[in-house]
Amino acid sequence: MNKVLGILLIVIALFLLVFPMLKSNYEYNKEYSSYWHLAEKSSTITAKSEYVDKFVNALEHSGLQGQYDALVFQTQDNSFDKNFEALKTLQARLKEIKGMNVNSFEYQTAIQQITAQEQGEAENMLNVISGCWTKVHYPYLWNLFGFLYLIWWVLIIAVGWGICARD
Repeated sequence: MNKVLGILLIVIALFLLVFPMLKSNYEYNKEYSSYWHLAEKSSTITAKSEYVDKFVNALEHSGLQGQYDALVFQTQDNSFDKNFEALKTLQARLKEIKGMNVNSFEYQTAIQQITAQEQGEAENMLNVISGCWTKVHYPYLWNLFGFLYLIWWVLIIAVGWGICARD
């Protein structure tokens, strides 16, 4: 009987640990980040611009305005609004580039700037945006709370394992 109870505890704990993480990741990807990833993968400025426009539009309607990816030490850098402003400058730059001659030096330089931004400089911006989203929609998975949530379920799994081991 103890072994069944222990296994049941482990299964329930694993489900309650993993399912919310998968669900939150799926929702954020479906509603927001998939547009960004498609923009990164796109080869033409027109396609990049369309996906960035969709990403910006989704974020405009996200309800994240005024949020920070921090509880206490709120800064401009961890502000959703300021990171959204930075994203909108990228959107504006893509619109500018669409009107340029593809054979010009100006166009090639602009493409290099956009590529550099997508390949690293935008990562922090995206982390803040996703952090704000997680804090609003799945607060128990966000930063410190996420760590405590993980520890709680690992402890439950350990108890279940201990119950199983007694038999």
